[in-house]
Amino acid sequence: MITSRLRPVRRMRAAWATGLAAIGVLTLTTVPSHAADPTGTPASVRTVAEPHCGGEWTDYRDSNQDRRMKSWLCFYDSGDGGVYPTLWTECGWWKIIGWAAPPNGCRIWEPSSYEITFPDGTKTKDAVFPGASGSDKAATNGASYPCQSGPWKLWSYYGVQMKDVLGNWGSSVAATHEVTIDVTCP
Repeated sequence: MITSRLRPVRRMRAAWATGLAAIGVLTLTTVPSHAADPTGTPASVRTVAEPHCGGEWTDYRDSNQDRRMKSWLCFYDSGDGGVYPTLWTECGWWKIIGWAAPPNGCRIWEPSSYEITFPDGTKTKDAVFPGASGSDKAATNGASYPCQSGPWKLWSYYGVQMKDVLGNWGSSVAATHEVTIDVTCP
């Protein structure tokens, strides 16, 4: 059987053409990414210049660093001329294969306290985030406050507790964080 040397070349050209076409399609269909909050909601879908999130912190239970809490502090538009704070958390257990969700869930401490310093210099008093729970993620919202354009300082002391393999609440991770976020009102 005699084979032509042109066949492998034709196959290569076809492969190159297919590859270039695929790259061209990818290039034409690529959508620019926008900033997203921890929920993954793109900024282009939101109202009022959101998300107003600050920082991403990772805190550990102790020096073993085998239990962790990732957290974000944010402000969101309430839809009625107000702004409310949100605490997002993600819990994790270190396993041999890497980080995983706690075996039986995670909850935000109740209460977790916060203080807001508004652009006009006034502050909240005795404000708390209510508790919340989930398998490895939990979020909780504070009260809504009238919108004021300018820098809002959010300070919070909060923590999470994770259930062990027997279903007992055990491992806790706590943190104090502060963030200043510029809020723009409609």
